Amino acid sequence: MNKNILTPTKILAKNTLLNLLGMVIPLLVGIAAIPFAVKGLGTDGFGILSIAWIFLGYLGLLDFGISRATTKFAAEVIAQKDNHVLPSIMWTAVIVSFVFGIGGAIVLFLATPYLVGSLLKIPIAFISQTKLSFYFFSGALPLILSSTSLRGMLGAAQRFDLVNAVSIPTNILNFLFPALSLPFGFSLSTVILLIVLTRVGASFFYFFLCLRIFPTVSLKPSMDLKILKKFLSYGGWVTVTSIISPILVYLDRFFIGSLLSMKAVAFYSAPYEALYRLRIIPMAMMTTFFPEFSAIFSYNKDRVSILFGRSMKYILISTGLIALLLFIYAHIVLQLWLGNQFAEKSTTIFKIFAPGIVINSLAYIPFTLFQGIGKPDIPAKFHLMELPVYILLLWFFTKKFGINGAAMVWFLRVALDSSLLYFWAFRSYPNLVHSFRENKILTEIALLFFLWAFLFLSNSFFSSISIKVVFLLVGLSITVLIVWYKIFDNSEKKFITSLIQKVIPHRSVGIL
Repeated sequence: MNKNILTPTKILAKNTLLNLLGMVIPLLVGIAAIPFAVKGLGTDGFGILSIAWIFLGYLGLLDFGISRATTKFAAEVIAQKDNHVLPSIMWTAVIVSFVFGIGGAIVLFLATPYLVGSLLKIPIAFISQTKLSFYFFSGALPLILSSTSLRGMLGAAQRFDLVNAVSIPTNILNFLFPALSLPFGFSLSTVILLIVLTRVGASFFYFFLCLRIFPTVSLKPSMDLKILKKFLSYGGWVTVTSIISPILVYLDRFFIGSLLSMKAVAFYSAPYEALYRLRIIPMAMMTTFFPEFSAIFSYNKDRVSILFGRSMKYILISTGLIALLLFIYAHIVLQLWLGNQFAEKSTTIFKIFAPGIVINSLAYIPFTLFQGIGKPDIPAKFHLMELPVYILLLWFFTKKFGINGAAMVWFLRVALDSSLLYFWAFRSYPNLVHSFRENKILTEIALLFFLWAFLFLSNSFFSSISIKVVFLLVGLSITVLIVWYKIFDNSEKKFITSLIQKVIPHRSVGIL
């Protein structure tokens, strides 16, 4: 294969940054807009909107892994330059997603009276608006599901600039429309209609962008049964993961709420939700690398191992360092953020979650690799094995040790999951072990441990805040210097220097 089909490192770095911004910008807008939405819609109205957001997110399960399959198979075809196959891939994905959407829409339409009238505790004043909102969802579902496949096509071509050009404003409006209910008096159903129309509009934008990037797809709109069979085979295992993962993520809250109290849920959830946001870094990176793994694995395993090792390195440097600092200063962070009561009750939980999130973030790498190379059954089977053990241990330890017990079981589960994924990856592809050593991952872990010990001892021996700050700055400076001179290779130093030179005048970069 020609090396020219490899995506340049600069493009991968740029797309990772774009994907990160695509997650961070709407999140920041949401933080600012939610207080206005609460005031405008009222507590009950905002509660229903929150359920609608969750519902809208989980409607994606009806995709049955088709969008992920689209990215994988389209990336392979683009790498092999078999562009004549692209129309069949895109149209098969879009048609199947649309059909699944129609089926889901019919079920949702018929189930809405029961969901709103019986299952959910909807206040009487909001019942008619909530029903209307669910009907809006059902009407738009076919187009919303089709859009995920169109996004998958753009991702396969590494056009995350176009994906985020549509998704960022779409997700911002997801928060802005509820906030506008305060000055303009929008009703709940009006807000949800505007959100749904925005998603529908995004679907058409993705479609026209696909026509622009892949001109041949407009020439032969057809469905291929062979491709459909591959989609369903691959997407079935992706769906298993998509169903089990939310259970693994939210089951602990259910046990705490049923075995302990809702107040205990609050003390448990707050630190978890804060630290969980650190996963946007590996998520942004793996969203970029997934189509690359798919495209090049069959002919360039060395390139895959390089990306694999560097992913570990960068996640440890970013997520690992942030989590370490949050671990060290957990009590102070909670005290400033949520007050003394949370600092007293949740500090231990916070310290358990901090390293657990790093382990969970690192697991994204082999997870994405297996899905990218066409083996989504491996992580799915691991999840199936973990689920019953997790349920049993979670019930026992939560009942016996409270929220600390639940957090420890969660930590053990993510550690086991990550260990299984890495063991199987290293066992199946020995080149990855070489990349692990070449990228000095053990050195990096030792460095983070050194920084932890340095800060722990300084905080233990000195009570003065100013001295603690000095030790923090010294520790971070030493860490940065060691990363630069001992962990980064020459190509990474050159790339980082070129980025800095775009911001800082060239003379100032001479020290590097």
